[in-house]
Amino acid sequence: MSRGPYASLNLGQAAGDDPGHVLRNRTRMFQALGIPEQGPVRVRQVHGTRIVTPAESPAEALAEADGILVRAGDPWVAVSVADCAPVALVARDGSHAALLHSGWRATRGKIAGAGVRMLAERGIRASEIAASIGPCIHACCYLVGPEVAREFSKELLKPHPGGVALDLPLAIARALEEAGVDVSAITVAPECTSCTGSAFYSHRRDRGVTGRHWALVHLARSSEST
Repeated sequence: MSRGPYASLNLGQAAGDDPGHVLRNRTRMFQALGIPEQGPVRVRQVHGTRIVTPAESPAEALAEADGILVRAGDPWVAVSVADCAPVALVARDGSHAALLHSGWRATRGKIAGAGVRMLAERGIRASEIAASIGPCIHACCYLVGPEVAREFSKELLKPHPGGVALDLPLAIARALEEAGVDVSAITVAPECTSCTGSAFYSHRRDRGVTGRHWALVHLARSSEST
Protein backbone atom coordinates (compact mmCIF):
# COMPACT_ATOMS: atom_id res chain seq x y z
CA MET A 1 0.00 0.00 0.00
CA SER A 2 2.88 2.40 0.63
CA ARG A 3 3.93 4.99 -1.93
CA GLY A 4 6.90 7.23 -2.73
CA PRO A 5 10.09 6.44 -0.78
CA TYR A 6 8.15 3.85 1.26
CA ALA A 7 6.82 1.80 -1.65
CA SER A 8 5.61 -0.87 -1.44
CA LEU A 9 5.41 -3.16 1.63
CA ASN A 10 6.77 -0.88 4.34
CA LEU A 11 6.22 -2.44 7.77
CA GLY A 12 7.77 0.33 9.88
CA GLN A 13 5.33 2.60 11.72
CA ALA A 14 8.00 5.04 12.91
CA ALA A 15 9.56 5.64 9.50
CA GLY A 16 7.34 8.57 8.44
CA ASP A 17 4.91 6.63 6.23
CA ASP A 18 1.12 6.93 6.35
CA PRO A 19 0.14 4.85 9.44
CA GLY A 20 -2.93 3.48 7.67
CA HIS A 21 -0.82 2.19 4.79
CA VAL A 22 1.56 0.49 7.20
CA LEU A 23 -1.28 -1.21 9.07
CA ARG A 24 -2.73 -2.52 5.81
CA ASN A 25 0.70 -3.73 4.72
CA ARG A 26 1.05 -5.62 7.99
CA THR A 27 -2.42 -7.11 7.69
CA ARG A 28 -1.61 -8.41 4.20
CA MET A 29 1.60 -9.94 5.47
CA PHE A 30 -0.06 -11.51 8.50
CA GLN A 31 -2.75 -13.06 6.31
CA ALA A 32 -0.23 -14.37 3.77
CA LEU A 33 1.90 -16.07 6.43
CA GLY A 34 -0.87 -17.16 8.80
CA ILE A 35 0.30 -14.87 11.60
CA PRO A 36 -2.37 -14.12 14.25
CA GLU A 37 -4.05 -10.72 14.02
CA GLN A 38 -2.08 -9.25 16.92
CA GLY A 39 1.12 -9.77 14.95
CA PRO A 40 4.53 -11.11 15.96
CA VAL A 41 6.33 -10.43 19.22
CA ARG A 42 8.79 -7.57 18.78
CA VAL A 43 11.33 -5.58 20.80
CA ARG A 44 12.32 -1.91 21.02
CA GLN A 45 15.61 -2.11 19.14
CA VAL A 46 18.41 -0.07 20.68
CA HIS A 47 21.52 -1.29 18.81
CA GLY A 48 22.70 -3.30 21.79
CA THR A 49 23.30 -6.97 22.56
CA ARG A 50 20.44 -7.84 24.90
CA ILE A 51 18.38 -10.90 23.90
CA VAL A 52 15.01 -11.60 25.54
CA THR A 53 12.21 -14.16 25.38
CA PRO A 54 8.68 -13.40 24.12
CA ALA A 55 7.45 -13.31 27.72
CA GLU A 56 9.88 -10.47 28.45
CA SER A 57 8.54 -8.29 25.61
CA PRO A 58 4.73 -8.04 25.88
CA ALA A 59 2.92 -5.92 23.29
CA GLU A 60 2.01 -3.24 25.82
CA ALA A 61 5.61 -2.71 27.01
CA LEU A 62 8.21 -3.80 24.46
CA ALA A 63 11.56 -4.71 25.95
CA GLU A 64 14.64 -2.73 24.95
CA ALA A 65 16.62 -5.44 23.19
CA ASP A 66 18.00 -6.52 19.82
CA GLY A 67 17.27 -10.22 19.90
CA ILE A 68 14.50 -12.66 20.76
CA LEU A 69 15.02 -16.25 21.90
CA VAL A 70 12.21 -18.69 21.11
CA ARG A 71 11.33 -22.34 21.43
CA ALA A 72 8.96 -24.51 19.40
CA GLY A 73 5.37 -23.40 19.92
CA ASP A 74 6.21 -19.81 20.89
CA PRO A 75 4.51 -16.95 18.96
CA TRP A 76 5.99 -15.56 15.77
CA VAL A 77 8.77 -13.03 16.43
CA ALA A 78 10.16 -10.23 14.25
CA VAL A 79 12.96 -7.68 14.02
CA SER A 80 12.93 -4.56 11.86
CA VAL A 81 15.79 -3.76 9.46
CA ALA A 82 16.83 -1.40 6.66
CA ASP A 83 20.60 -2.01 6.25
CA CYS A 84 21.35 -3.69 9.59
CA ALA A 85 21.57 -7.48 9.36
CA PRO A 86 18.81 -9.82 10.49
CA VAL A 87 20.41 -12.99 11.87
CA ALA A 88 18.56 -16.24 12.56
CA LEU A 89 20.13 -18.99 14.65
CA VAL A 90 18.10 -22.20 14.49
CA ALA A 91 18.64 -25.54 16.21
CA ARG A 92 18.68 -28.27 13.59
CA ASP A 93 15.99 -30.19 15.49
CA GLY A 94 13.66 -27.17 15.31
CA SER A 95 13.36 -26.89 19.08
CA HIS A 96 14.93 -23.45 19.65
CA ALA A 97 15.99 -20.36 17.73
CA ALA A 98 17.20 -16.80 18.17
CA LEU A 99 16.36 -13.87 15.88
CA LEU A 100 18.78 -10.95 16.08
CA HIS A 101 19.10 -7.36 14.82
CA SER A 102 22.80 -6.73 14.17
CA GLY A 103 23.98 -3.29 13.09
CA TRP A 104 27.61 -2.30 13.55
CA ARG A 105 27.25 -1.68 17.28
CA ALA A 106 25.62 -5.03 18.02
CA THR A 107 28.09 -6.70 15.69
CA ARG A 108 30.98 -5.08 17.56
CA GLY A 109 29.42 -6.39 20.77
CA LYS A 110 29.11 -9.86 19.17
CA ILE A 111 25.37 -10.29 19.65
CA ALA A 112 25.61 -13.34 17.38
CA GLY A 113 27.95 -15.02 19.83
CA ALA A 114 25.64 -14.07 22.69
CA GLY A 115 22.80 -15.80 20.85
CA VAL A 116 24.86 -18.97 20.47
CA ARG A 117 25.69 -18.95 24.20
CA MET A 118 22.04 -18.47 25.19
CA LEU A 119 21.03 -21.42 23.03
CA ALA A 120 23.79 -23.45 24.69
CA GLU A 121 22.18 -22.68 28.06
CA ARG A 122 19.08 -24.38 26.68
CA GLY A 123 20.99 -27.48 25.65
CA ILE A 124 21.71 -26.56 22.01
CA ARG A 125 25.37 -27.01 21.16
CA ALA A 126 26.97 -24.64 18.64
CA SER A 127 27.55 -27.61 16.33
CA GLU A 128 23.76 -28.09 16.20
CA ILE A 129 23.02 -24.55 15.00
CA ALA A 130 22.30 -23.40 11.45
CA ALA A 131 22.80 -19.65 11.04
CA SER A 132 21.38 -17.32 8.39
CA ILE A 133 22.59 -13.75 7.88
CA GLY A 134 19.93 -11.97 5.85
CA PRO A 135 20.16 -9.13 3.32
CA CYS A 136 22.00 -6.13 4.76
CA ILE A 137 24.40 -3.42 3.68
CA HIS A 138 27.70 -4.82 2.33
CA ALA A 139 31.22 -3.41 2.13
CA CYS A 140 30.56 -2.08 -1.37
CA CYS A 141 28.33 0.59 0.20
CA TYR A 142 29.23 0.68 3.88
CA LEU A 143 31.83 3.43 4.18
CA VAL A 144 32.67 4.02 7.86
CA GLY A 145 34.64 6.64 9.71
CA PRO A 146 37.77 6.04 11.81
CA GLU A 147 35.74 5.89 15.03
CA VAL A 148 33.91 2.80 13.71
CA ALA A 149 36.84 1.29 11.82
CA ARG A 150 39.00 1.15 14.93
CA GLU A 151 36.43 -1.12 16.57
CA PHE A 152 37.04 -3.93 14.06
CA SER A 153 39.99 -6.05 12.94
CA LYS A 154 41.71 -5.29 9.64
CA GLU A 155 40.27 -8.48 8.13
CA LEU A 156 36.79 -6.96 8.37
CA LEU A 157 37.69 -3.63 6.74
CA LYS A 158 37.79 -3.26 2.96
CA PRO A 159 39.22 -0.57 0.67
CA HIS A 160 36.57 1.90 -0.51
CA PRO A 161 36.80 4.86 -2.92
CA GLY A 162 35.79 7.10 -0.03
CA GLY A 163 38.09 5.55 2.55
CA VAL A 164 37.39 2.33 4.44
CA ALA A 165 34.29 0.12 4.43
CA LEU A 166 33.04 -2.43 6.96
CA ASP A 167 32.15 -5.95 5.81
CA LEU A 168 29.18 -6.35 8.14
CA PRO A 169 28.11 -9.90 7.18
CA LEU A 170 31.71 -11.14 7.43
CA ALA A 171 32.04 -9.60 10.90
CA ILE A 172 28.89 -11.42 12.02
CA ALA A 173 30.06 -14.69 10.47
CA ARG A 174 33.39 -14.42 12.27
CA ALA A 175 31.61 -13.92 15.61
CA LEU A 176 29.54 -17.03 14.93
CA GLU A 177 32.64 -19.05 14.08
CA GLU A 178 34.36 -17.84 17.27
CA ALA A 179 31.31 -19.03 19.21
CA GLY A 180 31.66 -22.51 17.71
CA VAL A 181 29.22 -22.50 14.79
CA ASP A 182 30.61 -24.47 11.86
CA VAL A 183 31.44 -22.26 8.87
CA SER A 184 29.52 -24.66 6.62
CA ALA A 185 26.38 -23.99 8.70
CA ILE A 186 26.48 -20.22 8.13
CA THR A 187 24.52 -18.87 5.16
CA VAL A 188 25.02 -15.26 4.05
CA ALA A 189 22.47 -13.62 1.75
CA PRO A 190 24.40 -12.11 -1.19
CA GLU A 191 22.19 -9.05 -1.62
CA CYS A 192 23.37 -5.62 -0.48
CA THR A 193 20.34 -3.62 0.64
CA SER A 194 21.94 -0.36 -0.46
CA CYS A 195 22.77 -1.58 -3.98
CA THR A 196 19.46 -3.30 -4.68
CA GLY A 197 17.12 -0.33 -4.69
CA SER A 198 14.31 -2.15 -6.50
CA ALA A 199 13.99 -4.78 -3.79
CA PHE A 200 15.21 -3.39 -0.47
CA TYR A 201 14.88 -0.35 1.76
CA SER A 202 18.20 1.22 2.75
CA HIS A 203 18.55 3.77 5.52
CA ARG A 204 21.95 4.89 4.25
CA ARG A 205 21.15 5.02 0.52
CA ASP A 206 17.88 6.87 1.09
CA ARG A 207 19.29 9.20 3.77
CA GLY A 208 16.86 7.96 6.42
CA VAL A 209 13.66 8.48 4.39
CA THR A 210 12.77 4.88 3.70
CA GLY A 211 10.68 1.95 4.88
CA ARG A 212 11.49 -1.05 7.02
CA HIS A 213 11.62 -4.77 6.39
CA TRP A 214 10.84 -7.39 8.99
CA ALA A 215 12.68 -10.64 9.46
CA LEU A 216 10.47 -13.27 11.08
CA VAL A 217 10.89 -16.59 12.84
CA HIS A 218 8.32 -19.14 13.99
CA LEU A 219 9.10 -22.64 15.21
CA ALA A 220 6.05 -24.84 14.91
CA ARG A 221 5.30 -27.64 17.30
CA SER A 222 5.72 -31.03 15.64
CA SER A 223 1.93 -31.34 15.37
CA GLU A 224 1.54 -27.99 13.57
CA SER A 225 1.64 -27.56 9.81
CA THR A 226 3.20 -24.04 9.74
